[in-house]
Amino acid sequence: MSYGNGLGNGFTYMLITQILFFIVTIVLILWFIKSNKQDNTPLQTLNNRLVSGDITKKKYNSLLKTIMNTEEKIK
Repeated sequence: MSYGNGLGNGFTYMLITQILFFIVTIVLILWFIKSNKQDNTPLQTLNNRLVSGDITKKKYNSLLKTIMNTEEKIK
């Protein structure tokens, strides 16, 4: 039997499979990153920071007043 240059159909299929796997992996990673983005309002962000312990209750109240004043000016 002659195998030509030694890179028969098995190698071709393996190479195509690896390329497709790479493309699918990249697409899934990009989809996962995009789907996890959250468009939080300033109030939601502030609440998340309070719950996580990033800010104190006093700082929360101060920032909450600022947010409310800004929203009133916009309206």
